[in-house]
Order: sequence, then C-alpha cells, then structure tokens
Amino acid sequence: VDEVAVGPSKTKYPDGNLAPALDMCQEAWKNRKKVACSFNSNTVSSIYTKLTEEEELAMKDKLILERYNWIEAKPYCPANCKCLGNNCSTMSRQFHTGRQKYIANVRDLNIPPRPMWTHALARDYNEMDKIMEVLPDEVMQVRHYQGHWYQNNNLLNTMEEKEAPLSGVLMDQVRSSIMKTKDRRKIFTQKLLYTKAKDSANLHGVEWIKTVERDAQYHRKVTP
Repeated sequence: VDEVAVGPSKTKYPDGNLAPALDMCQEAWKNRKKVACSFNSNTVSSIYTKLTEEEELAMKDKLILERYNWIEAKPYCPANCKCLGNNCSTMSRQFHTGRQKYIANVRDLNIPPRPMWTHALARDYNEMDKIMEVLPDEVMQVRHYQGHWYQNNNLLNTMEEKEAPLSGVLMDQVRSSIMKTKDRRKIFTQKLLYTKAKDSANLHGVEWIKTVERDAQYHRKVTP
C-alpha cells in the first residue's frame, strides 16, 4: 500500500467506485475541452500511530486498509500544498504543489498527443488551468500512505487529524476480490493472500513505516 484512489459513496454506483469521476471528466471534456482531471492527495497520517494492545486486538479479521481511518485535517505546506500567505490560511493544492494525481483522456483520437508530466500534463500552470479540471475530494481523491514530513519535523503530536474511514461496502469488495483470486492453486492462493493481509493489519501495518508513540488524542477505539 502506498496510494489508494477512492471515489464517492451514496451514488448509483457501488461505494468507492471511480465511475462518477470519469463521468465528470467526460462532461468537462465535452463542455469545456478539458483533456485531463486532477485530484488531491490526502496524507493518511495515522499510519505512524503505534496502536495500543486494545487497538491491536480490535484489528482481528480486519484488512490493513481498515487500520488507518484518520487523515490530515488540512495539508502541510510545502509538502503537499503551496502557502500563499497569512500563515498558509490561503494555499494552493494544484498539480505539483499539492502532489495531485491526474487521469487523462487518451481514448479520443481528436486530442493531439503530448508528453505527460508528473502531477499535471505540464508545468505551465496557465496552460493547465485551461485544459485540466480539478475534481473535488468528494468525487475522487488519493489517500497517500506516507507523511515523512510530519515525522521529520516532529509534528505527529501537534497536527490535526480528521476521521475518514474507507467505506465498509468497499472493504467487503476487497475481501471478496481476494477470496475470488483464481489460479492453479486457488485455495492456497486465497488463504495466502488473505492471511498476509490480516497479518499485516494485525502485526505491523505498512511495512516501510516505523510507528511511534503518539498522544492520547490520536488513539481511538476500533470497533471489533
């Protein structure tokens, strides 16, 4: 796990489905000639929280994605935003400054081909404002399972977090997908993948993150 793209809930599509974002991008191309859509990267800071024994026990039979239900309440500049003044009360999250990701319309052959850059089609923001649509978080966002800037700057006990659990319906789909894995060793593969997912959730979390002791406000009871 490093990044997970998440769509909205309570639409005509299953929770977390990215179809509404694709619909919006298609509408942006049709009506405003936007050839790509970008969306915010939100840091899942709770990956750094060393869980208590009670919290660890509550993780039984849950997936690793269900371990991390809290994200940054607002972005931290300059890691994933650009401060525009007034102690960052005004900021920009567009493109490179916000570590945004994007999807581009590559199906319509009437759109001239061009090289693709990271976080935006190009670094010319004036041009990007004209040809890229920025999607709201409630339509599509990326959950970024990183945040070393919080740890390196000793901010893990002063930052503000907000609750943002992934949809239970979506998590059930992940479980179902794992259990439907097919190959010549179907039953073995199912057990291997599911056991590994549970072990990761129960024993350590994201493998490349070293958890730390955090203040009481960053600990919440996890529903068994």
